[in-house]
Amino acid sequence: MKKIMKWIMLFGLAVLLLIPGIASANLLVNPGFELTGEQGHMTGWTGVWNEPNIYGAQNNPFSGLWHARNAWDGGRYQDVAITGGETYRLIGWAYIPSGFGESPWGTCISLRFLNSGGGTVGYYQIDMQGLERDQYNMADTGWVTSPITAVTAQVRFDTWSSDPWYPVHPTDFDSFDLSPIPEPMSFLLFGTGLIGLACLAKRVGKHA
Repeated sequence: MKKIMKWIMLFGLAVLLLIPGIASANLLVNPGFELTGEQGHMTGWTGVWNEPNIYGAQNNPFSGLWHARNAWDGGRYQDVAITGGETYRLIGWAYIPSGFGESPWGTCISLRFLNSGGGTVGYYQIDMQGLERDQYNMADTGWVTSPITAVTAQVRFDTWSSDPWYPVHPTDFDSFDLSPIPEPMSFLLFGTGLIGLACLAKRVGKHA
């Protein structure tokens, strides 16, 4: 019984050590459209244009129960405070059905860095329309360093078209994540925890 209790304690310690390492540092509010508030399931996201076309839906989530659906064209964005000169990564998912629009159109996910005056000082856009249809595809900026003058990161998703205004639709978006690169100190603490865990396991083995 004593041996079992030691291993239970060991397992609990492992969970406590690993949770900070696997927990997301996502800076976005309502990144998976699961929350609801003043804007329904679009709470936290601001309309760019044709805002009513974009709403929370449940019939095609990438994860969870809800996702954002763009019934025609339009875009939404979210601004978050960042530190200039630090490194960030944006991931998002988009679903485009098969079919052909009757006008030039596109679907994109983008990350824009803004200075204190609202000016763009860095811009990364992933165009999705050339990827596999009828499935979710990932947009990933990779790790990018924000300009030293940047104070805001703007995450945006759009489906756009031009005359005669007929894009492939509807398009779905889900599971956005804007995270800073983990600090070296976090890796150090995590590694120290793993070493301590290994020593504890060895000690339990000796005295079992």
